[in-house]
Amino acid sequence: MWMRWWRWWAALAGVLAVILPLSTATLSPAGINYEVVALMAIKTELQDPYNVLDNWDINSVDPCSWRMVTCSADGYVSALGLPSQSLSGKLSPGIGNLTKLQSVLLQNNAISGPIPISIGRLGMLQTLDMSDNQLTGSIPSTIGELKNLNYLKLNNNSLSGVLPDSLATINGLALVDLSFNNLSGPLPKISSRTFTIAGNPMICGVKSGDNCSSISLDPLSYPPDDLKTRPQQGITRSHRIAIICGVTVGLVASVTIIVSMLLWWWHRRNQQIFFDVNGNVLFNFVLMLQICNASSIWI
Repeated sequence: MWMRWWRWWAALAGVLAVILPLSTATLSPAGINYEVVALMAIKTELQDPYNVLDNWDINSVDPCSWRMVTCSADGYVSALGLPSQSLSGKLSPGIGNLTKLQSVLLQNNAISGPIPISIGRLGMLQTLDMSDNQLTGSIPSTIGELKNLNYLKLNNNSLSGVLPDSLATINGLALVDLSFNNLSGPLPKISSRTFTIAGNPMICGVKSGDNCSSISLDPLSYPPDDLKTRPQQGITRSHRIAIICGVTVGLVASVTIIVSMLLWWWHRRNQQIFFDVNGNVLFNFVLMLQICNASSIWI
């Protein structure tokens, strides 16, 4: 009996050893979940007319069951998805305490105020979409600390000031959309496959001293410096390649048509000869039959 109880307790202890680290991954020594505190700070700063954040509860130990919150397998908050929820108010600096976030989707709301400087603490962030809001102030230089960032969308806001040079230090960017704001100053060399900056009337191009208040770069790319000095050569080479390709395709098409016509003519000619020969043989055969019939009558 004692051995049976011992095995049962050992099995229970093994299960708890697996479960408890996941559920207490963000608990302080006092039993406070830092991510719950951070999420509640975000909720407090936002106006939520449709109560989409109604089940966010400060007394909860585990926020993974909350609406609009996604957690990773190890129990950390990995995504915050609140697009098009008619939210207003400001984004709390407490978002910087959600250090395991990989995706923040807050687009199509009415969130105002500045982008928190603490956003730079989200070192695992890959997607940041705060487009179509009412954000003001400048883009914080701490955004350059998001080295894993792939998609950055801050378009259709009221952001102002100069773009931080730290944006140029993020190497894995696939999309940067900063269009339709009030940004100004020279552009850093952002290494992104797509860089949209249109709709910023005070933006000037790199190394440009001219008035470029109406410049629109969509998308923007930065070729190597040695290619910038020879733009016409690249254009001429492209035209030459296009002409060669066109002539080659035309010749191949012409040869194909001519060969097809010759094969068709050869096929029809053989059919005609075949029918002519067969017709003569049949005529001679009929003529011989008639002669034989006439001979038999006379006999």
